Amino acid sequence: MRQKVGELKIHNDRQNMEYKKRCQWCGKPFIAHKMTTLYCSKICIERAYKAKEKQKKIDAVEAEQSSQLPIVESVGNKPFLTPSEAAILLGLSKATLYRYLAQGLLKALQTPARTIIRRSDIERMFDTCHEYKKRSYHINKVSDTMTMKEIMEKYNITKKCAMRRIDKFQIPKIYEGRNVFYSKASIDKYFAELADEINLEQYYTPDQMMEKFNMTRSAVVSYALRHKIPRINRHHQVYYSKIHVDSLKGGSGFDPFYYTYEEIQYIYGFNLDQAKYYVKTYHVEKKKRGKFTLIRREDFDRIIKERMNGSLSIEEINAKIKNEQEVRAEEEIIDAPIEIAEYPDDDTVEDDGNYGKIPGYISAEEIAERYKQNKKWVHYLTRTKRVPRVQKAGFLFYDEKVVEELFSKYTSVDNITEWYTCDDIEQKYNMTAVARRSFTHRHNIPTKKEYGITYYSKVHVDYAKNPGIQYADEYYTVDQIVDIYRVGKNTVYNAIRHYKVPSLKDGNFGVYLKTAIDKIFKDKKRPEQQ
Repeated sequence: MRQKVGELKIHNDRQNMEYKKRCQWCGKPFIAHKMTTLYCSKICIERAYKAKEKQKKIDAVEAEQSSQLPIVESVGNKPFLTPSEAAILLGLSKATLYRYLAQGLLKALQTPARTIIRRSDIERMFDTCHEYKKRSYHINKVSDTMTMKEIMEKYNITKKCAMRRIDKFQIPKIYEGRNVFYSKASIDKYFAELADEINLEQYYTPDQMMEKFNMTRSAVVSYALRHKIPRINRHHQVYYSKIHVDSLKGGSGFDPFYYTYEEIQYIYGFNLDQAKYYVKTYHVEKKKRGKFTLIRREDFDRIIKERMNGSLSIEEINAKIKNEQEVRAEEEIIDAPIEIAEYPDDDTVEDDGNYGKIPGYISAEEIAERYKQNKKWVHYLTRTKRVPRVQKAGFLFYDEKVVEELFSKYTSVDNITEWYTCDDIEQKYNMTAVARRSFTHRHNIPTKKEYGITYYSKVHVDYAKNPGIQYADEYYTVDQIVDIYRVGKNTVYNAIRHYKVPSLKDGNFGVYLKTAIDKIFKDKKRPEQQ
């Protein structure tokens, strides 16, 4: 017992021993509890492990490359060499050697099978070479071009800004060795606006918007992007159109169906002359509002789309725009106030207090009662559909024939007597409102609307959800066959094809004659169903 206690004490003393060591990764001194500890922390352990793994991969790649590289000594004193051997002898890549052959610097025999180079020709190439001349790195600038440095200095912009504009307008590049030049004419054309002075009275800076409207900088940027406010960038500074900001902040805003020239320039990247050219050439509808010109948004977008596709000529586009303008003019006439004819008053009053009926006309109350609709809905529909009307003693009466044609869809169809409400369908079949609307539209379920509530035909909904119900007396569905006869679907389909079982198709849904199925699978029927 004393021996075990002594051994345990020695073991604990060893565990509590401390060793002063230096971390082999970060080099910092630390106290270790084991002689084998090499690192001061878990982080150093992980970093050292990753470094070892990385070095292993590097060594493996270097070993593989060294094993693949041919040895120069393998060329030996061969009088005839392959291109690979000649490249090794000269210390060149194989591609460079072939380039020398193409330039005529080195002779070679080219046979259908291989290319052979004479070693003596390689040595003779050094005997006939010219004297060494120092290379000149003087840039031979192409005429009528500009370097990137010149563009940045002239327009006071960064390289990133210049490259973005060059890529946007696809300005051609000219390569001269390792140097790149840009067409001066194109640069002057597409960078000219950067040199123009800005009329600060027409623009806000972000700082001005922050101060005037009590906004943060992030709110200014978000607001400008959300409302697509035209902006320009000059020398690392952003300017936002003052008129657009003021109109939006003031609550008036511009007409959403029209562009301003500033918006066209901002959205399509046009200059003012290009925008005016399109408006004039294609006869785009425009109007003046104060000192601003508003251009019809729909027409201008169509022009750009058709011109980009190149499918229509100018005359065809103009004809389409003219037709659309005529349609809009008709719609404006339709939306105009409806003229109400006055019917002479005969001073006849019925028991309910309303003036007597007008032959061929019906009141809103009678429409609501006959077709079971809300009176508010009746007034709305007759107004939007511009039903002919007359007024008598302050009451409106509507053309009965037009009303009958307009409201006939709200009457029951096909003698349907049972109906589902929206809630009934959603609860019974566990559907959302969106799924219910999509389902009824997809299956063309007959509907009716009474007093603002929509009803759906019960039998049509049930048949659409369970197509086999209407054929249940004489036909099986595949799922029913599987359940009754304990066979797989593949077996059922094979039997149907083999025995040519009579079937009925309802869209994509199929049912199969019961008597034929029973005859085929009579031995496999469940005992409880026999």
